Amino acid sequence: MVTLSCNGKLFRNIHAVFLDKDGTLANVANYLIQLGHIQAQLMEQELPGTCALILKALGLTPEGLTASGLLAVGSRQETILGAASAAAITGCPWVQAVELATATFAIADKKCSPKAVYTPLLPGVLGLLQRLRQANLKLIMVSADSQSNLEQFVEHYELAAYFDHLQGVSNQNPSKTAFDFLPRACQAIGLLPNQGVVIGDSASDLRMAESAKGFIGYLGGWQPVLSPIDILGDMGSSVSLDCSFIADFRQLDILA
Repeated sequence: MVTLSCNGKLFRNIHAVFLDKDGTLANVANYLIQLGHIQAQLMEQELPGTCALILKALGLTPEGLTASGLLAVGSRQETILGAASAAAITGCPWVQAVELATATFAIADKKCSPKAVYTPLLPGVLGLLQRLRQANLKLIMVSADSQSNLEQFVEHYELAAYFDHLQGVSNQNPSKTAFDFLPRACQAIGLLPNQGVVIGDSASDLRMAESAKGFIGYLGGWQPVLSPIDILGDMGSSVSLDCSFIADFRQLDILA
């Protein structure tokens, strides 16, 4: 059995680690800022007066990207609906707003493609994966990104040897926060959620971890570095799950 030690918090009898991708394994801030601005500009061309609304809806400010905002933590479909809602404020019919948001995101994607090239590994990720693998832990990547982006990310950075399963959003798994998202990921390798710990950087990762043995919040994937409250939000003291927070993967010790 493996015990994970994190700033004095012990997670015992761990068989698996469930790792978020964007903001935990991958540095996505610059990519998302570029993607969001392109999409907002494209929307502005079709619906003048919408650019500022779209940027606000996506969580983009003059200072950069809000790490807890829609573009940072939402799935593609959630982000499209958020942009469409902003466009609808101007009086644009809802169906037209959704179609326009869908089309402009597709164009922005192509301009920022392939995503994997623009989202490098965060410092310390490779060492963490090596240590987890040496402890014979099962590793599952769980992300609100598309399945194809997960596969391309793993291929581009040659990470296939580290992961037992990849699960992104798809028609079969439309939302990372759905009650069955993590159980489905575990089912693929014959485990239960309560045999593992989730490592992620957002409230959606914390919600996904409700059926797991614990949650480790990674604070070091954004600049400025996150605080625990950025992940806990208004859940605060109501969280019953064992949690710990780190800003550097070296703060996580793996004990036999």
